Amino acid sequence: MSFMEKMHHMANSWVSKAILAAIAVSFLVSGMYGYLGSSADLSAVKVNGEEISQEQFQQRYNEAYQRISQELGETEFAAVVDSPEFINGLRTRVLTELIDQTLIQQYTKELNLAVSDDAIKRAIVSMPNFLVDGKFNNEAYQLFLRNNNMSSDMFAASLRESMRLEQLQQGLIGTDFLTPAQQAQFARDFFQERTVRVAKLPLADEIAKQSVTEQEVADYYNANKANFAMPEMVKVQYIDLTKAIAEKSVAVTDVEIQQYYQDHKSEFATKAQQRLSHIQVATEQEANDIYTALQGGANFAELAKTKSMDKGSAASGGDLGWLNNGDLPKNLEDAAMAVDVGNYSAPVNVDGNFHIVKVDDRKLSTILPLEQVRGQIVSAIRQELLANAFYSLEKQVAEKAFEDQSSLASAAKLAGVEVKETGYFTRRDLPTDLDFPVVANAIFDGDVSQGNVNSEPMNVGEQHSIIVRVVDHKLEGTKTLDEAKAEISAFLTRQKAEKVMLEQANKWVADLQAGQTPAAVSFGHAEKWVYAEKKDPELTQAIFSMAKPENGQVIYKATKANNGDIVIVALDKVTDGTPDEKVLAQLNAQTLGLQSREVQANLVKSLRSKAKIEVNDAFLKQEAE
Repeated sequence: MSFMEKMHHMANSWVSKAILAAIAVSFLVSGMYGYLGSSADLSAVKVNGEEISQEQFQQRYNEAYQRISQELGETEFAAVVDSPEFINGLRTRVLTELIDQTLIQQYTKELNLAVSDDAIKRAIVSMPNFLVDGKFNNEAYQLFLRNNNMSSDMFAASLRESMRLEQLQQGLIGTDFLTPAQQAQFARDFFQERTVRVAKLPLADEIAKQSVTEQEVADYYNANKANFAMPEMVKVQYIDLTKAIAEKSVAVTDVEIQQYYQDHKSEFATKAQQRLSHIQVATEQEANDIYTALQGGANFAELAKTKSMDKGSAASGGDLGWLNNGDLPKNLEDAAMAVDVGNYSAPVNVDGNFHIVKVDDRKLSTILPLEQVRGQIVSAIRQELLANAFYSLEKQVAEKAFEDQSSLASAAKLAGVEVKETGYFTRRDLPTDLDFPVVANAIFDGDVSQGNVNSEPMNVGEQHSIIVRVVDHKLEGTKTLDEAKAEISAFLTRQKAEKVMLEQANKWVADLQAGQTPAAVSFGHAEKWVYAEKKDPELTQAIFSMAKPENGQVIYKATKANNGDIVIVALDKVTDGTPDEKVLAQLNAQTLGLQSREVQANLVKSLRSKAKIEVNDAFLKQEAE
C-alpha cells in the first residue's frame, strides 16, 4: 500500500472508530445562563419537547448582533446590517446553534454524567479570574457575579453544565479516538523523507511541433464558454487620507495640559471605597434574631458562616472585599454609610432578602496629582487636536476635489500626498487599500462608477478617509471567440505536447526499470523531499505515492509538476520521520483538533436525525418582519 493510500486509510479509520465527538467546552459555555435559566411559556423552537424560549432566542440574537458589529467595525457593519441576507442568515445561524447546543446538553444528561458540589467549589476557588497572589479572592468573585447579574447558585449551575461537557470530552478523547500507535505512525509518515533525483523533460521543442485547427479552437470555446466570462472591472485613482498626515501639525503645550487638568479634576479622583461583610437571610425574623445576637456580643464572622444564604461569602465570614460606591443596591449602601468602621447595620430589605452589613474599613476619595496623570492628559488632548486637524484637512481636500473634477492632483497636492493608481480589478479582488464595503459600493454602483468624477471622502476607519476616481470601467461580459482564440490555441497546443511527452516519458521509465538509461534523460542531483513541506503539491503527491524501493532498487515514475512540466522521478531512498517530542505534541494536538471538529459535526448530525424539532414559524416570521 502506497504512503498516500495509507494516509487516506488512516484518516478514515479514525473517523469510523469515533462513535462520539470530543465536544469543546467553549461550545456551550457562551451564553450558558441564557438557556439554563429560562422559564418562558412561549417558545422559539422545541427540541425533543424542551422549549427554547423566544426571550432566549432574542438574547442570543442580540449577543451575536453586537459581536459581529464589533468585529466588522462601524463602517463595514453599516454596509450589510440592513440587508435581508444578513438578517435572515444571522437568525438561521442563531437558531441552529441553540438547537445543536440543546441536543448536546440532552445527550450529556442521557449519559448520566455527574459533577459533585465539592468539585464545583474546587473549580471556583481555583479559577484564575478569582485569584489574587495565588489565592482565591472573594471580592473578585462577587464583582464577577454582580457584573453578570448572576447569583452564586446560577453561576454554580452553569459551571456544573460546562464541567459535565468537559467530562464527556475527556472521556471520549481518552478512549480509542487516536491511539498512541496511530499517533506515532502518522508522525513517521507525515515527516517521512524521500531521496529523489528529477529529470526535467523540456516541452518547448514538442510544443513547436504541434498545431491546432480553427475547428478545435471553436469546439473548445463553445464547450467552455463559462471559462471566458469577464467580470465587471475598473481601474481607479485614489487619495488615502490617514491620521498620520494630520499628526504632523499636532503639538500639545504645557498650558493646555494644565488647563485640561483643572477642567477635568473630577475625572482624576479615586473612588471612595468600603470593605464590607454581610449576612444574608430569607426572612425578617431571622435577620432580627441575628441582629439581637450581634448586640449580645456574638461574632459577626461566625454567624455569617453558619447563617448566611450567600455561601460564597459565608465561607470567608461574610467578607465582600473592597467595593466602590455604587456597586451595591442603594438602600444597602446607604445603610453601610450610616455606620462607623467596625460597626454593623440593622437588617435591610433588598429584593425580599434581608441583609446585615458590617463596615470593616473605608478609603476616602482623593485627587491624583498632575504628574501622575500627565501621560493620560497628553493622550486625551492629542486625540482631540488630532481629530480636529484631520477633519479640517479632510474638509479642505474634499472642497478641492469638488472644485477640480478633472483629476485628483490638486486635492492630493493640498494634502501633501501622492495620487495612487490601481490596475484593473473586480468586485471580488479589491486592492487592500480599497477593500471596504463603502468604497466598493461607490466604485461599482455610485455616481463615480461612470468615470471623470471625484468622490466625496469616504470614512473607512478612525481618522481615515479615501477619495476615489474611476479611470476606466469595463462592463461584465464574455470574451468573443476572436478575443479568446490566442489563449485557447496556446492551451490546446501545450495540452497536446504534454500528452505526447508524458507518453514518451512512460516509455523511458520502462527502459530505466529494465536497466537502460535513455540518452534524452538526464537526472539532477539528489534532493530530499519531506511530505510535511509540500513545496510542490502535485509533484509531492506523485513522489509520496511511489512504492518504497527494496534491496537497493531505484523506482521510477513519469509525472507532471505544478508548473505543467513533464518530469521523471527516480526514488532512491525512503526514511521514516523522527520528529522531536515538542513537534510531535504539536502535530498530535492539531490532528486531534481536526478529527474532533469532524466527528463533532457528525454527532450533531446524528442527534438531529433522531430529534423532534418543532420550530415556531409564526414567531420567526414575525421577527423577520
